[in-house]
Amino acid sequence: MVYLLAACGLAALALFGFAYWQHKQEQKQPPARVTIDETAVIESVMTSNYGKYSASRKGWLYVDDNNRTYVMRVIQQAKVTDAADGDELYFLASGTGTIDDDVSVIYGVFHIRPTRPYDGGLTEVSQPVIPASSAEIKPEHVHFEALSDKLWGWVVKVADGDTSSGERSITRNVIWTARENEIAKLGEFIAAADHDPGVPCDEAKKAYDDWQVLAETDQGAAENIGPQRCEKQRWTYRTGTVNGNIPVPITVTAGGTLNGQPVEAKKWKLMFDTKSFSYNVPEELQSW
Repeated sequence: MVYLLAACGLAALALFGFAYWQHKQEQKQPPARVTIDETAVIESVMTSNYGKYSASRKGWLYVDDNNRTYVMRVIQQAKVTDAADGDELYFLASGTGTIDDDVSVIYGVFHIRPTRPYDGGLTEVSQPVIPASSAEIKPEHVHFEALSDKLWGWVVKVADGDTSSGERSITRNVIWTARENEIAKLGEFIAAADHDPGVPCDEAKKAYDDWQVLAETDQGAAENIGPQRCEKQRWTYRTGTVNGNIPVPITVTAGGTLNGQPVEAKKWKLMFDTKSFSYNVPEELQSW
């Protein structure tokens, strides 16, 4: 009997030891890689940030503090599947809200990733409401770029002014990224300048030149915007090749026409400043 009890005790001890070893081995195993269901996650995030989805208007209805209703739609999305913990989802939503004849546009950027340390959940990093003047932001106005080995960003074209009503229109490239637990603006630079003065370009240029001469001696004239010239200027950009954890430089090239003539070819290279975590943008690409 004594031997039988001893044998049973040893067996129980061995079983306990194996169970403990197995538990430790399971603890050492890395968690399963996270997979994201894009449709389900986007629906949940959009509803929590903007409100109910309207099937008739094909978007989520967001009401701001001025009681203006925006119809928000997702116009860009990308899933990164090779991140350290599994899938990461990036998407951008935009919407237009109108009160009488007053049009307003907003957009929002979202990054969804596994919670760190991973607990089975997802973390949302976002800036849901970013003002964008009155020009609608469409899918072709958003570019999703690889900025470094582990950093992705949006370059969003945001326009100001309406050329159809005779205004001068300025379009800027605005760069956003998700940094840790916040959305960071990395910089902005000119993308386009458009104006149709409604008269021949030579006449518009002469009126502009005459105004410049007057503005040198007349303070009142200098304070006015002055007549506008024929303008269809463009600034294209190209990101460098990703190689490491420092964001790539961005090369900006001037093109298009001014006064009906091609503009002088010129290039700038925007370098990333790791201290300010932003791009160094020269003044001539900012002041328009």
